Amino acid sequence: SSSFEDNELTTVNVVTSDIDNENNPFFGYEYFQRDISFFDNVPAPRDFILGPGDEVVISVWGETNFRQSFTINREGLIYYENLGFLNLSNKTISEAQEYLISEFSKIISTLKEDDSRSNLLLEVGQLKSINVYFTGNVSSPGIHLIHPFSDLFSALVQAGGVDKNGSLRKIKILRENKEIMSVDFYSFFLEGANNFSNLRLVDGDIIHIPTVSTRVKIEGQVINNGFFELLESDTVTDLIKFAGGYTEYAGQSAVLSLIIPVSERSSDDNAITSKNLDAKNYQSVKLNNGDAINILSIPNVE
Repeated sequence: SSSFEDNELTTVNVVTSDIDNENNPFFGYEYFQRDISFFDNVPAPRDFILGPGDEVVISVWGETNFRQSFTINREGLIYYENLGFLNLSNKTISEAQEYLISEFSKIISTLKEDDSRSNLLLEVGQLKSINVYFTGNVSSPGIHLIHPFSDLFSALVQAGGVDKNGSLRKIKILRENKEIMSVDFYSFFLEGANNFSNLRLVDGDIIHIPTVSTRVKIEGQVINNGFFELLESDTVTDLIKFAGGYTEYAGQSAVLSLIIPVSERSSDDNAITSKNLDAKNYQSVKLNNGDAINILSIPNVE
């Protein structure tokens, strides 16, 4: 079997899943289905952590001029002939640049002088991709080579997206056997709230997609008919918001088709039933997995 340790990142091809993007009634999954290639010429953020396999470019100009590329070895070191081994591993680009200025000033004394007769700049060249594990209900489970600047969303795009049985509201990032973040993508899809981009993935992270526990259907006089995932705290009011709100023809009543959970049944008789709802009660109604609600029209409007 091949090793993932030394793979250099050039292009990451996105895998497509079996979700039908044209007529997809399951809300949210299509966001991850994009024909995108991730290239290694994306500008490196200054807080990017350098590590083995990354290429760095050192430029010095002023009294001395040179520009040279180095690849960080497995021990996190580069070798410069007049200074020996220099340790750049686990340093940000800014930290590494300050470290190199300090080291190179031993042979270029004007680097540390205020008149800027000599200058040093550290840039990132070619980067190695990182190994991220995807478990649970992901379209292509297992290990994937991911662009090193990836956040959770872009990582899922690169892995082909979430399987339709996977939760979009309880996605977990695990690092060193600890859960470091749980993400609800509905707040991002519906409101643009982004609480995940500040966490950059690192080599060895695990992204786990649990199974949807509660999914319900809404149809009738709402903007987007379809299936939506609910958390325990969500009510019919939240469901209508997820569906984009009412159409102009929405009435103040609905028909709720209920499936009584197996754990709450004494028998299968009447396990499926229906009842009428009034809009004033929507906020207090909790839904079970498999339930469906039909928002009725204003009377005499078809």
